[in-house]
Amino acid sequence: MRRIRCGDRGRRDLLSAAGIALTTGLAGCLGALEEDDDENENGNGRDGDSEPDGDSTEAAELRETLAAADPYRMHQYGPGHVGNAGDDGPTADVDAVWTFRKGDDDEYYEIGTPAVVDGTVYVPETHSVGDDGAETVVYAVDGATGEVEWEWPYPRGTTFGSTVVAEGAVVLGLGGSVVALEADAGTERWRLERDFSDSVTVADGTVYAINTTYADPPTLVAIDLETGRERWTVPLADGAVFWPTPPAVVDETVYQGGVELTALSAADGEQLWSKDFGNAVTGPPTVTDDACYVPLGDGTVAALDRDGTKRWRQPVEYGGRGSGMEFVTSPAVADGSLYVTNAFQLTALDAETGSAHWTTETGGDRSPVVADGAVYTSGLNAVEAYDRTDGSPLWRYRTDATSSSGEKLAPVVGGTVFFPSGGLHALRGADATSD
Repeated sequence: MRRIRCGDRGRRDLLSAAGIALTTGLAGCLGALEEDDDENENGNGRDGDSEPDGDSTEAAELRETLAAADPYRMHQYGPGHVGNAGDDGPTADVDAVWTFRKGDDDEYYEIGTPAVVDGTVYVPETHSVGDDGAETVVYAVDGATGEVEWEWPYPRGTTFGSTVVAEGAVVLGLGGSVVALEADAGTERWRLERDFSDSVTVADGTVYAINTTYADPPTLVAIDLETGRERWTVPLADGAVFWPTPPAVVDETVYQGGVELTALSAADGEQLWSKDFGNAVTGPPTVTDDACYVPLGDGTVAALDRDGTKRWRQPVEYGGRGSGMEFVTSPAVADGSLYVTNAFQLTALDAETGSAHWTTETGGDRSPVVADGAVYTSGLNAVEAYDRTDGSPLWRYRTDATSSSGEKLAPVVGGTVFFPSGGLHALRGADATSD
C-alpha cells in the first residue's frame, strides 16, 4: 500500500477530458459510435478540463453531496443488481469535473468500473511499468477532485471485475485471486489465490466468487469477508459456451446464473430450486423485493417470482451492431419498468407483463443504470442519458478510447456520472461545472 498525503499532487495525473486515448490494439468497432453531428455530444462543446481545487468551496460542496448520496457499492449498485441509483443524475449536457489516469496510452492500459462510497471513488487501473512490464494498482480517490487518497499495487498487470466496497472492505477479483483491502487505508486484509473469475458479489459479510472457468464443473465459493476463510462451496452446472455469472444475493438467498438459474441458501449453499430456460443466463440476475429478472442467450428476458414461478418471457429488440457476440444485458429496474440493452439497442419493458414501452438505438452495449427520470447507458467510448418516459436522448459524452475489455458500467452517484473510458471521467451538468 502506498499512502498519499492529503493534497500531494505529485502522486496523480489529472488530464483534461478532451483527447483522452485508450490503448491501441483491438479496433474500436465493438463500442465506437458511428460518426454523426456534434449535437448533444460532450455537452456544450467545452473541453471539460475543469479541475476543482481540493480546498475550494465548489469541491467541498461536491464532496458533501457525494458523501450524502446513495453509494455505488458493486455491479448495479448492490447485491440485488437492481441498477437504480435512488438519486438524481444529470439530464442536460455534461462536462468533466476531473479525469483521473495514471498510466500511459499503450497496449497495457485498462481501467475498471469504480465503486463510489462516502465520497470516495475506488477504482483499479492496469498500466505499463518500464519497457515491457505492467502492474495493476487499486486507487482510492477523492470523488470531488480526483486526488489520490491511497494506492495499493498488485505486482503484475491483470484483469479485474467490478470494484466492490462493503463493510469497510474493498474487494476485487484480480487475475484469479480475490483480494480484500481496508477501505480507509488501502492495506491488505486478505488474499485468496485460486482460479477465480474476475467479478464477485458481497452481501451480509460474505464474498461470493466463482472458481472458475477452468474448473469442471465451476464452483461457487462463499468466503468470510472479515477473515478470507471459506464458508462453503457448491458445484455449478457448466455449459459449452456460458460460464456461471456473478450471483445476486437478497434476503439470505443466492440467485446464481449459468446454464440454468439456481437459488441457493446463503447459509450453507443448499439448493432451494432451479429453473432451466433452454438457454443460458447471460448476466447477473436482477432481484427486487418480489421478482427475479434474468437475461437469456436467445435474446429474451425472463421474469420469475422469488420462488422460481415463471411470470413472463419477452424478446428484446436486437440492435444489430457490434461484433455479433453481444447479448441482452442484466436489467435495471425502477418504478415498474425494466431497462435493458441488446447490441446497442435500449428497450424499456413493463415489469409486470414484459410488454415493450419503447426502444431506441444507443451507443452503449452494457447494463444500464437508472437515476430518477433518466436511464444511462455506456460503451467503449460513449456514455449517454435517455428520458425514462419515452427514450428520447438527453445528452452524450464521448472519449477517444479505442479498446477495452469487460463490462464496465458508468455509475451515477450524487448527480455525477463516473465513466471509465481511457481514464475515469467525473461528469456533471455543464451548469454545475461552469464558473
